[in-house]
Amino acid sequence: MPPVIQDVELRMMYGEVGRLADEAYRLSLRQAENAALLAVAAQYAWLQLCLDGYRAAGAAVGAELEQQARTRRLIQRGVSPRIAAQELHIV
Repeated sequence: MPPVIQDVELRMMYGEVGRLADEAYRLSLRQAENAALLAVAAQYAWLQLCLDGYRAAGAAVGAELEQQARTRRLIQRGVSPRIAAQELHIV
């Protein structure tokens, strides 16, 4: 082959290799972005589960305190502690 044709083919081949290398780099960046987004989404899901647990525990503690307060009020009104503890609503 004449040197001019080899030179043109070589430049075309290097251009194609460069284009493929750029595309591989961009693909790697997109994969890294997707992995980071997935990690953030997983952390948000985990945080939501933790917050739901804390909220449920807080509601349970609040309900227990309210029950104790109702029992205490019934005892102060003269209801026997055993009956008050059964959470009977005596008006």
